[in-house]
Formats: sequence, C-alpha cells, structure tokens
Amino acid sequence: MNRAGLIDSLWILAGMTVALTLALMVIHAEHGLALTSIGSTVVLLFCFPQHEGAQPRAVLISHLLGALIGFGLLHSVGAHPWSMALGVALIAVVMKLANIMHPPAGANPLIVLNIKAGWMFLLDPLLLALAVVMAVVWLWSRLRPGSSPGSPQGSRWPLRYW
Repeated sequence: MNRAGLIDSLWILAGMTVALTLALMVIHAEHGLALTSIGSTVVLLFCFPQHEGAQPRAVLISHLLGALIGFGLLHSVGAHPWSMALGVALIAVVMKLANIMHPPAGANPLIVLNIKAGWMFLLDPLLLALAVVMAVVWLWSRLRPGSSPGSPQGSRWPLRYW
C-alpha cells in the first residue's frame, strides 16, 4: 500500500470510529442492536461514498421501509423465524424495484421483529442514528486530506442529495 492509500485508510478508520461513537452516544443504550444495520451503513458511506446505495435517498428510504416492513409483520403475524426471513426478502425486493438498493437496511425487519420494537424505534434510535452518521460522513468527506469539490477521486459525499 502506498502512502496516500495508507493515509486514506487511516482517515476512513478515524471517521467511522467518530460516526459510530457519536451515534452510540445519542441513542438510548437499550437500542444498541439497532446499530447492526447502522454499522454496515457506515462501512458503505465511508468506504464507497460514490456507490448508488450510499446516497441519502437510498440510505434513508431503505432504512425506513425496512423498519416499516418489520412493523407490519410484527403487528400482523408476529415475530417468527419465517416472518423475519420474509421481512428481509420483502425489503430486498422493494429496494430492487424502487432502485434504492442499500443492503444494510435489509437488517431492519430482523431488528424490529427480534426486539419487538415500538413505533418510536423509527425516531430513536433509527432516524437519530442515521442523522448523526450522515452528518459526520458529510463533514468528514469535506475535511478529508486532498478532498476538493472537483476531486477526481470523488471522495465527497454525497454525489447528490436526492
């Protein structure tokens, strides 16, 4: 690995650590499981900021729809292994059809069903943690060494807001 690659990797490591630490600090401790999907979102946003699934539209809509699918199943058929599997399959198909594929959101039906989350889960921890992570990645990508608006590496996030 060359020097620039090492610096970039260390920058990503620091940014991911800051983003997840802040997200953990602002959500309630009993919702730590919610960060399983947020953790993989952080990997995608920091390591692949140009990826279509890392854009705000895909991140926000996919996470919300995944949680809503989880709530729908929880309240209609309950939490069972088959309903958890169905929830993951449903959000995958919805993301594919809507062209908003954000794979980390596939965990949200599992989370909602597993912890039997209440509706407030949408705000705290889900949207709160996403807001913190997205704010950090936005700022971090602008502070990134060698980053500029016309950067050929396109390391700034997002490519577009919606």
